[in-house]
Amino acid sequence: MSVQLHEGDLLSDRFRVDEFLGEGGISKAWSARDERTGKRVVVKHPNYESDNDLRVVRDSVAREKSVLEEIDETGGHPNLMGLVEGLSVGGDPVIVVEHVSGENLYSAVKRKNGFTNAEDVRGIGIELCHAMSFLHENEIMYRDLKPDNVMLRSDMTPVLIDFNTAKGFVPDVSGDGDSRSGTVIPNPTYKPPELNNDPDLVGYRQGPWSDVYSIGKVLMFMFSASAARGDGVDPRNFPGTRSVPAYLAESIQQATSAHKDDRYRNATVLARVLENRDAEPPAVAAITHLQAGESYDVYPGDTIGRESPDGPQPSISLEDPDSYISAVQVQFDADGEGNWLLRDRSLNGTWLRRGDDWQRVLSATGRERLAEQNDEPEAELAGLPEETRVKPGDYVALVHPSYDVWLRFEGAGEA
Repeated sequence: MSVQLHEGDLLSDRFRVDEFLGEGGISKAWSARDERTGKRVVVKHPNYESDNDLRVVRDSVAREKSVLEEIDETGGHPNLMGLVEGLSVGGDPVIVVEHVSGENLYSAVKRKNGFTNAEDVRGIGIELCHAMSFLHENEIMYRDLKPDNVMLRSDMTPVLIDFNTAKGFVPDVSGDGDSRSGTVIPNPTYKPPELNNDPDLVGYRQGPWSDVYSIGKVLMFMFSASAARGDGVDPRNFPGTRSVPAYLAESIQQATSAHKDDRYRNATVLARVLENRDAEPPAVAAITHLQAGESYDVYPGDTIGRESPDGPQPSISLEDPDSYISAVQVQFDADGEGNWLLRDRSLNGTWLRRGDDWQRVLSATGRERLAEQNDEPEAELAGLPEETRVKPGDYVALVHPSYDVWLRFEGAGEA
């Protein structure tokens, strides 16, 4: 069980290996040239010579390959490393990704001995939030945000470059024995308590709030140039960072709270906080699950989906024994004028009733899937919106009006 690469090797009749870049506990990386496009790429393969269990090494690289393929299928994102091609060499997963030019965020911060321009930190933080929001709405948790996993392009655009601990929202059937969290190496500096095997949080589920914690810790590091352990960190309590603007210090403190209910619920909310330069969440609404008789607060960017026994979960998870609801079924958002929007993120669609009329909302991925299966006329599918405005009193039927999972949108409230 081993992938052996050498300078000059040609992979897939396309990628010419030219230089060994380095290795970590999971993978080795090589620089290569794409002979089809002339561009530099990076080739990653399992590092079976590390001290880690061979299965963990292989599964981690295979997971990263799968996650990057999912991201590629959605069209990608400017703040996420792009996949060029996923390969299999001797039965082992090999990943060819874009070469992200620039400087590692860790190195950039150390070179500057911390960022002194709060606007630079704010701007990078907003883009990291956008990257995480994209992942979350596509049913992926990143779970390993730290300065080493971020590259800064010459224009200060951050790009996430490592996905070997990323995890989907679907149940884990790998049999690794960890039905709550999957395989994650604890890191008390950047990972939240629920990813660090905290004995006080046994059974405490991962979700969008987990990546929010790590964003807050990375922003703290950008100011201090040193790792700040502990929860609820406030830059104003550390030498050298006491001049951080109040809104930004308060945002970092809330994002890094020990308990998820004290953090911003998702990365979209944190992005709005940073954009508005105000630590208070920008908006909140309420929904009622009619069959269960339960009410929930909804923030911009919140996702609603099926409750599962394993792995990360959406912002709001609902019981669905028949498993018709998607892991992420819908997402709520609010625009700058106070209007609330519902976006479908499923494969089968969501229905909204206002008065006596039902309107179907269907994601682009759902339209493509149903068109490929010839389940419904393509012309009818093409006319369905991906999102719609939602008003107080509107009913939302997840999956179909005949399926007994209905929500009522109650409208905006107080955060």
